[in-house]
Amino acid sequence: MIDEQQLEQMKGKLSNTIKGIDYIPEVFQVFAWEAGLGKSTHVNDSIAEYYNEFLFKDNTKRFLIVKKFKSDVYETVERLNQCEPLKMYGEYSVIGLTSENVSNYSDDKIKGCMVLVITHQRYIKACDRELIHTFGERDTLIIDEQVQFPITKFGRSEYNGMRREIHLFEGQLLFDRCFSPLLRRLDEIYKEEDYNNIVAFKDTFEKDTLKDFKNWVKDNSKGDKRKHRYNEIIQSLDLLQSDTSEGLIHNDTLYLIDKSIRFRKLKNNIILDASADITPLYRIKDQFTVVENRLCINHSKSNVGFLKINTSKSSLKKNLDYIIRDVQNRLKNIKDKKRALLVCHKENATEILVGIKKVLGDNVYIPKGEEEIEATQSHAAVDWYGNIVGKNTYKDYDICLIIGTHNMPLPVYLLQFVQYNPKIDVSGFPQKMELKSGKFEDEKLEEFRKAFLAADFYQAARRIQRNQEPRATYILYTFDEDVVQTFVKKFNQLTNVLVLNSDNVVKATLSTKDEKVIRILEFIRDDCAVGDVVPKKNISEALDIESSNLSRYLKHELITNLVEQRHIEIRHKDVVKKTDFTLE
Repeated sequence: MIDEQQLEQMKGKLSNTIKGIDYIPEVFQVFAWEAGLGKSTHVNDSIAEYYNEFLFKDNTKRFLIVKKFKSDVYETVERLNQCEPLKMYGEYSVIGLTSENVSNYSDDKIKGCMVLVITHQRYIKACDRELIHTFGERDTLIIDEQVQFPITKFGRSEYNGMRREIHLFEGQLLFDRCFSPLLRRLDEIYKEEDYNNIVAFKDTFEKDTLKDFKNWVKDNSKGDKRKHRYNEIIQSLDLLQSDTSEGLIHNDTLYLIDKSIRFRKLKNNIILDASADITPLYRIKDQFTVVENRLCINHSKSNVGFLKINTSKSSLKKNLDYIIRDVQNRLKNIKDKKRALLVCHKENATEILVGIKKVLGDNVYIPKGEEEIEATQSHAAVDWYGNIVGKNTYKDYDICLIIGTHNMPLPVYLLQFVQYNPKIDVSGFPQKMELKSGKFEDEKLEEFRKAFLAADFYQAARRIQRNQEPRATYILYTFDEDVVQTFVKKFNQLTNVLVLNSDNVVKATLSTKDEKVIRILEFIRDDCAVGDVVPKKNISEALDIESSNLSRYLKHELITNLVEQRHIEIRHKDVVKKTDFTLE
């Protein structure tokens, strides 16, 4: 059941904000409506009501609506095209821009239409300057779902990858000059033994180095494929050397943002995000205010269970087979009765799909580009973080199993906050931030990180049973009880939160020595590029292995076999990854 009176009050508040009756100038009002309340439909209805009331009056408002997916853009345009008063403004009163149709519209039509609907990606690209330059004079901005601004990685692996693409030694030398200030800084951090902490980065680059490399590329790139790749490399170097870029270094990698690309506003600004009240990005005064986060859906017919098991990316590599076996046992009997959505990391999706098909048959859906109709007709579906938020594809599914914790590199949490807050920059952070066991040592920052995880769990879970009387089962594979408790608070009147037996999921225990050796090899295989010379100190620190014991582990049979096969080389102070390899 749903609290209808409360919902009507919430609808009234959102309508008044959309119509400009009740808004806060230059501040984003963030509506944390629960998933399944039909907020997108209500937005469309409110805009239609506005034009019914204010047709051809002076200073009629123009809207900019930002949607996550192209399919949402088309759906919004279709609904608004049913508004008769809007049609009175001409053939192009409502325009939905995507990569597929942008060439159909002139700048004048784009800037002149009453309602313009775009994707997150197009909004982000336009955020290097005021929105008026790209989209014309508009009054109201409505963004559906959280905007994630780009964060670019630069490290030894990325450096080696780009360098290998440059086909002449002369070009490689010019490329090295463009990259050298970052490489020097990475070396300094290693010598200072700060590579496992987060270190601020802002360096001065000689702009002539990039100019020389660009001139060389112009004279030496032939063929469309090579030109395209060189252009990608130049774009990366442009960002690295930009005066507006700032970043943080962690584990030999620079995470970089372009500060010129950040939230741009109109007069009246609205964000619709179901997890806004637990996402820390909106806790910035004078930039955001969270409104209408009341819970009005009764979830007493739903339940939550979690298995206390570490599902970070590295731990999943060790335990995934056992987790898949557990999932298979839970789903054996649902065929033709209930439907299950499995949410995971993208790199695990294929393996999980194969495992689920063994018990449910071939009628299991996995995304292939644009959404397909068979998703609504399948016994189960596998989808992943980064692709799941905002989808209605699985709205009638009954069970959601979340197999994986969406841990991001620690600097990413901080840089997202910088991009949401125009009043701070990386230079305001401490020069060095201590970490402990892969987590923030500072308690407030660690709470900040866990809030992100809980929001990701909630967004994934609420893809199913998106109705006003849900009967859902949510199963989370996660080690962090604090995150589960935050997640559960988003469900009104939820009574059952069960800790499920995970004894059969945890991998059979290896000897301590064997386990440490496998962790060392996984680190070299997954976190190091071919050609990397990895100091033994880095391995000890990254894996929390006593340096005095490392030499003993490096003499293990698993490692000596790879040395004999010339996949790796063990030196006095370093380990060299000579080729890619697998662990059987």
